[in-house]
Amino acid sequence: MADPVVQELEATTKVYIWPRAITDNFFRSGPFPAYLRQKALTVFPGGLDMRYSFVYAPMIGTAYAQGATFNITKPSTITSAVFDPKFYEVNVTEFLEQIRVQNVGPDAAFSLIENDLNNAMSTISAIIAIAMHRDGQTAARITQLNGWTEAYNDGITPDWTGLTYANYGKQPRNGAIGAALNSIPRWGGDNLGNAAPITYQLLEETYQDSSRGDQEPDLGVCNKRLFAGIKNRIQPQQRFAQERDPVWGVTGIRMNSAMILKDDYFPSLAYGENNALIGNYLTGTFVVPAGFSTLSNLPAAGTTVTVGEVFCWFNTAKWLFYVARDPLFAFGFTGFKPAQDSTRVSGQVLSMVNLQCRSPWSGKQIFGLSA
Repeated sequence: MADPVVQELEATTKVYIWPRAITDNFFRSGPFPAYLRQKALTVFPGGLDMRYSFVYAPMIGTAYAQGATFNITKPSTITSAVFDPKFYEVNVTEFLEQIRVQNVGPDAAFSLIENDLNNAMSTISAIIAIAMHRDGQTAARITQLNGWTEAYNDGITPDWTGLTYANYGKQPRNGAIGAALNSIPRWGGDNLGNAAPITYQLLEETYQDSSRGDQEPDLGVCNKRLFAGIKNRIQPQQRFAQERDPVWGVTGIRMNSAMILKDDYFPSLAYGENNALIGNYLTGTFVVPAGFSTLSNLPAAGTTVTVGEVFCWFNTAKWLFYVARDPLFAFGFTGFKPAQDSTRVSGQVLSMVNLQCRSPWSGKQIFGLSA
């Protein structure tokens, strides 16, 4: 005779579940999205696309002698960058038997629907947070939002992914508009392609390169490994002050006008996110192409470089984080829709978002770093 499926103790004793909340051991959070929500959140009221206008050239002028004639040619000095709406969804599927018969009453420790909807909101937030660190114009990512890696580029120098972005906001770089949309990625490793420790000189130099007049970065972001390296190598020199960040609410490192904070979703050789369900963007090495800017400090073309850890300066006042005006596409839920041939119901959390950097010179990405 087979043993009973349910043993005596299980048959006579209830399961005790405590605390009455589900612990989240998967999702993380980051400071760049937090800063964007507070300082750059913009409602998209509708339209074909999103644009901002910028000056890319001066007027014509020079010193002149009395009686000289003037050059009265009217130059073209203003154009616009163009960004398309980008759409995201996360699906929630339930079975009526579970949500209406089983997961009900006093013995239901948690609401299955409530927790699945919370999970869906966390999932779409994580997908978007990771997408912010990538691009939205290469063939494989054309439906993704336009992240900072394509903004902080000059069209000829590879970024931490090994890619270059000849356009930004559909505007060709280095043509008629010159370098108006350029930020040169910075290599932090050695001339053999090896990653190297972060230095105060490199942080300060790239901070200043991202500043114009009184416009300076307000945020520096890296993954936890590099953050620990900065504290270990540089902070003991008392060049930085540790304090609680007023936007994200965690302890960071103050450098000039910026807070340096760690982001669990930031690109990293050691700690970067590598989950195909919410995003996959680890890049170990790439070969340096020809034609890059020498200001990047990259080694010679043909050298294989180790990406290592990545750091980025942001002036979040120079960004726009667009979210749809319609509540359904502003992280709303469609409601459950029944299947035609079963008791399965499903609905989607939806969002329309995109990012615009109005001044790519205001930020800088650094890669090739070790802790």
